[in-house]
Amino acid sequence: MSGEKILITEDERITALDLKMTLEKLGYLVVGSVASGEESIEFARRLKPDLVLMDIHLKTAMMGTEAAYKISQELGIPVIFLSAYSDRSVIREAGQSTPYGYLIKPYDGREIDASIQVALAKHAVDDEIKKSDMKLKLALDAANMSAWEWQPEGELNLPEPDRPEVKSFTGTVDDIIRRVHPEDRDFLVSSLNNTGQLSQQVRLQLKESGNYHNVDLFAAVISDSEDQRKVVGIARDVETEVREREELRQARVVFESISEAILITDAQRKVISANPALETITGFSIDEVKGRDPDEFLHARRHKDHFSPKLLEQGNHFWSGEVACNTKSGERFPAWEHISGVFDDDGMVTNYVFTISDIGELRRAEKNLQRMAFLDSLTGVGNRVHLERTLSECLHAQRNSAEPVAVLYIDLDGFKLVNDTLGHAEGDRLLQIIAERFVSSVREDDTVTRVGGDEFVIVAPHFSDHEGLRVMANKLLRAVAEPITLSREVVEVSASIGVAISGGELITHEDVITAADTALMHAKSAGKSCYKFYDFELAMVSVERNRIERNIKGALNSNEICVEFQPLVDVVNNRVYGAEALCRWYSHDLGMIPPERFIPIAEQSNVILELGKKVLVESFTQLHHWRSQGLTDLVVSVNVSARQLSDKNFPAIISYLLNEHDVPADRVELEVTETAIQNNKRSKQQLDQLRALGIRLAIDDFGTGYSSLSRLKFLPFDRVKIDRSFVMDLPNSESDVEICKAIFALCGVLGMNVTAEGIENGNQLDTLRDMGCGCGQGFLFGRSMPSQQFVEWVKGFHLNNG
Repeated sequence: MSGEKILITEDERITALDLKMTLEKLGYLVVGSVASGEESIEFARRLKPDLVLMDIHLKTAMMGTEAAYKISQELGIPVIFLSAYSDRSVIREAGQSTPYGYLIKPYDGREIDASIQVALAKHAVDDEIKKSDMKLKLALDAANMSAWEWQPEGELNLPEPDRPEVKSFTGTVDDIIRRVHPEDRDFLVSSLNNTGQLSQQVRLQLKESGNYHNVDLFAAVISDSEDQRKVVGIARDVETEVREREELRQARVVFESISEAILITDAQRKVISANPALETITGFSIDEVKGRDPDEFLHARRHKDHFSPKLLEQGNHFWSGEVACNTKSGERFPAWEHISGVFDDDGMVTNYVFTISDIGELRRAEKNLQRMAFLDSLTGVGNRVHLERTLSECLHAQRNSAEPVAVLYIDLDGFKLVNDTLGHAEGDRLLQIIAERFVSSVREDDTVTRVGGDEFVIVAPHFSDHEGLRVMANKLLRAVAEPITLSREVVEVSASIGVAISGGELITHEDVITAADTALMHAKSAGKSCYKFYDFELAMVSVERNRIERNIKGALNSNEICVEFQPLVDVVNNRVYGAEALCRWYSHDLGMIPPERFIPIAEQSNVILELGKKVLVESFTQLHHWRSQGLTDLVVSVNVSARQLSDKNFPAIISYLLNEHDVPADRVELEVTETAIQNNKRSKQQLDQLRALGIRLAIDDFGTGYSSLSRLKFLPFDRVKIDRSFVMDLPNSESDVEICKAIFALCGVLGMNVTAEGIENGNQLDTLRDMGCGCGQGFLFGRSMPSQQFVEWVKGFHLNNG
């Protein structure tokens, strides 16, 4: 005997003692004797016996059959029942716990010994089967397989799986076949029917998601002992492997077809693989580069020492940058290179992957774009960006050499006429010819640029003195003045030039360009076809202009700019005709600024619109106020800028103000300059609409323009205002006397009233009255004054009768 360990479970002490003595006599080792099922389970767990002898009816509520089931299921220890009961119900209940024997009391020693030996032998065989089943299960689990069995009319018998995709194979034969993809179904059925075997990958629909998974099926048709046919086999979900193979195939296609060259090296940077693009880009075949370091054949400059250590640093697996590369023929090209380290599970580098892109075309395109970004597309000379960059570089160099830089700002005179009469195509051709002449007229280190329209700027970084710049300016003026042959006719234009020299307060490129532009404005004012240097006087004008530009908006918002009224006197009937609304700027910082200094600046920006609106609103407000005080015959005269007259909504604005302030239209007189009429194609339409409202219209500064006499009879004016320049020298200037007489005669023919501006003494008044002047304005009668002071002045005028 081998001394197998036995646990006795018997509630009768004498029977238990007798059994213990019998077992020990037979050579077994009794490890314990207990009287209840609970004790039997506890001892079995602790002592691990080879076999348990179990009585069925014990002293506690737990039956021996229940204890035996738990010991068998939990510990796998064989149990032999000992019982005095032999009826079938007891034996049937005992059988549910899968015992290894059933002895009926009383029994003898040989019977017990035989039962124990048979039970131990059977348990040993069962244990081997379990181990074999476990090995098979582990093998199937490792291979992601599941064993299954089909019976002709039964369910598929499968072990309870751990993976949901394997679990989805359960079902009847017909159910499984229905879940196989239709394209795979016929082959599966025909293989089983014709050969009795199946080894195929099919697509099987999962119950949980409804998606198809790729599954390897291996099966065979067998017959059991009762000659019943079955299908037995294994199934393996290979969806992951199929997807990985597909990804590898796609990656291979990408590797073979991508336009970038790809090199794969080992950890020592020796090439082990490359794609076809390497030969396309560099001319090197894979056989020529295998086993070589890319620094040896590809890189124009060795750079391993610079970035290889970085690739090996923990957490830094990547390098990217621009490098110079060589082709097989020895040519050099710029490339963008990515290098990635491939690491194993221990964090050690196993490979490097190089990706090389030829960026030569990109660099050439960038150069072309850069060149285009700095050139004027029409003329081919530099543009404004090129001007600012070149001038900034020259000024920076000038700070080190103390050599000034000159800028010549050029504007063509007469270009607009060519554009308007001959068309834009001819105008463009003219600009191209002028640009070519400028380039031919300057030195090699001078830079010609076009900054917009018909404006050019030339940067002269080196010049001897002012005289040298004068020679240069005259040469440019002559070049422009030469006749220009266009496709349809020969034209002539001229130019004005403003010259500025860096230094002093002209430090930045903006300073110098602005100064040259200021000098250009004075050149144009001086009669065109000439040049002007930016000097101290112009600097002062420029400074003042800048100060006014910076402050005018704030002055308007803070009411520093106000509206005053200058009397208009009926010199025939010796009464007040009305008043002209005039702007006055009383600046806290700049003092009193006359209108002739800030109005032209306002007219060059949108401020003139805000200013004009303020004057209109204030004039209509005060006119209503005068009428409420009984001064119902007074007329308010308001100047209208060219910007206001160009606004198509201007008549509607006047109509709104008339209704808003409840004043008669014939008590309002709008003054328009000749220049505003000449530069506005819609002027007649606008004036006709204003006249239709009942508004009075006056033409201001008459005689200073060029086309008024010919156009006057076609425009709906009620009154003409003679400019003060024709009044100031009366009666001593014969020419001014004759001009005034001509104006009075013309207006008499056209039925227009006349107002003379700038009357400062009695001689002027008498002379104008003798000519037939009906209305006068000037310091002789009164200066501009606030509204309430004007009302008091009117009342005093009536009392004093002039």
